[in-house]
Amino acid sequence: MGGHIDCYTDLNSIYGYFGFLRLLEHADALRAHGVGVDFHPVYLPDLQQRSGNRVIWTVKARQHWLENYELPRSKRDFGVPEANPPDGDLNNLFTVGQTQLPLRALLAIKNTYPADVYNAAWRWLYRCFWTPPQQPIKEEGPLREALLAMPGHFSDNTKNEESRQFSAGDVDKIMALAKDKRMKDTLRRNTDEALKRGAFGAPWIMVRNSSGAVEPFFGSDRFAQIYEFLGLPYSPLKLLPPTEPVKAKL
Repeated sequence: MGGHIDCYTDLNSIYGYFGFLRLLEHADALRAHGVGVDFHPVYLPDLQQRSGNRVIWTVKARQHWLENYELPRSKRDFGVPEANPPDGDLNNLFTVGQTQLPLRALLAIKNTYPADVYNAAWRWLYRCFWTPPQQPIKEEGPLREALLAMPGHFSDNTKNEESRQFSAGDVDKIMALAKDKRMKDTLRRNTDEALKRGAFGAPWIMVRNSSGAVEPFFGSDRFAQIYEFLGLPYSPLKLLPPTEPVKAKL
């Protein structure tokens, strides 16, 4: 088969978190089909502003629907029922969602470590951002503490739960590189690139199939369409018949 998936996302997007988890879950199967996956940090507030998009929960009716129905259902579906915005209020994302520093730290890790460590760092920082007690990783101190606490088994399940991925010296180097102009420029280029490819939110997923055709997909619930486009075998959603006969209602 073959192909490639580029996922543009930000730590402050819960749907980016969902999409990341699904791609990570399917990564081995995708690799077996010859499909590569790459995650690209983008700064979502800048992307939304420049694309003219509106934050969905600023519409009162949509905020009520998100908080009471959509997010609880989706969190269960993606296996993170405990995920929540800080203090349970989506509006807090306007302040805690200033994620430039942790995104640049991810770029520093990508620049220095193998892909499995980079992907594990995404998973860990998503968890730190969304899982109570949420950590204000937009700030240098809490981000440093989060990286020091990252379990080694997040990237290598043969390691025990007490092991840590990064030493204090490793974290010093990551944080120094995260402040470097090169990482700032890379984050800006990623965001510019996503905008040029049509992005207006996260996750923005660009897919190239084995024929070389490229199409965009938006959101965390487009995987059947993505796998159809890639020409991959997958199980479509199917309603099953009842296990026992249903009595007819008169």
